[in-house]
Amino acid sequence: MALPTDNPSAKTDAVAEEIKKMGPKDLAALPDLEAEDLLLFGTLIQYFAFMDLNLRRALEVFYKAKMLPKEYLKFYPKLQDSKLTEAVANVLKAMDPKPDYLETALVWIEVINVTRKQRNLVGHFAGKRHPKEDVYVFVSKSEKDAIKVLGVGLGEHEVYTSVAGRSEFAEMVESAKNAHEWLAGKMPEWNERYPKS
Repeated sequence: MALPTDNPSAKTDAVAEEIKKMGPKDLAALPDLEAEDLLLFGTLIQYFAFMDLNLRRALEVFYKAKMLPKEYLKFYPKLQDSKLTEAVANVLKAMDPKPDYLETALVWIEVINVTRKQRNLVGHFAGKRHPKEDVYVFVSKSEKDAIKVLGVGLGEHEVYTSVAGRSEFAEMVESAKNAHEWLAGKMPEWNERYPKS
């Protein structure tokens, strides 16, 4: 599972340092998410449900058209979610389409790839607000995630945390929406363009 390694800004860095010093009771006492937060998180998760559906549909089209690169054939159709954008990007690069088409497509694929990390936060981490700063605080006790992202396991009572600005998070969800709409618009085009063998 891909996770963001940092959310750099003076505001988030200061909160992250504060959170590292908190014990379990202090973390639990952080303000709960509000209805608008849950709506935003659920919206992002649903955008990704559709994007992953369409990425897998795209790979099916490319597989049937014998366009899927060899390195993905042995994993198809069971590619991990985190590999979907990589596989689609490699197919697009091999198409040799018009440069502006390829550039635009690769930008949207990268948006999907980057925003997936935030989707993983809201899908797998407990979310809280901060009492003074306009940020989200995400917390996990997953040893696997800590080792993957931090390179070390968690100590006793230690948790893996990530901090994201609320307004920046909302802007990111808007980017995910635009990427979702781009990909949904490409599926009929790819279905029509590439023959099924």
